[in-house]
Amino acid sequence: MRFFTFSRLFVLTLVALPMLVACGPRETPEQHLARIRRAHDIIPTGATTVENSEGLPRLVVDLRIANKSAEPLAHLTIRVRVEDIEGRELLSTPVTLDLSKVRPGVGVQLAALIDDFRLGEQDQVMVEIEDGLTPEQLRALPEFADLGQ
Repeated sequence: MRFFTFSRLFVLTLVALPMLVACGPRETPEQHLARIRRAHDIIPTGATTVENSEGLPRLVVDLRIANKSAEPLAHLTIRVRVEDIEGRELLSTPVTLDLSKVRPGVGVQLAALIDDFRLGEQDQVMVEIEDGLTPEQLRALPEFADLGQ
């Protein structure tokens, strides 16, 4: 009889323990988006200026992007920065990339396009996925709407 009681207590503990562990704080939609954004690697592979038929410049930044998570993200907002040779910031602008046809775990080549900017010969282009955004800033991103929360 004592063995039967002990085995029931053991089985009950095995069943209840995962439930107790799973009852931690839930991830907010903003935390969820921040985690998926951090799972993306982004590497600039080149930058150039092209002109349209009216002669207006457009900065084209070639990017290699990979999503290391298992969750897709239809859009990703990055920040493109351009500095001159002396380190002065010439441009700092957000650009939203369309990742709707990108599968998680597969790297793709995309371009960030910025109108009305001409890249100088010795200017340096940097890209980043901004981290540490406030919940309000995350909710304002186009990718937040993609979560369907």
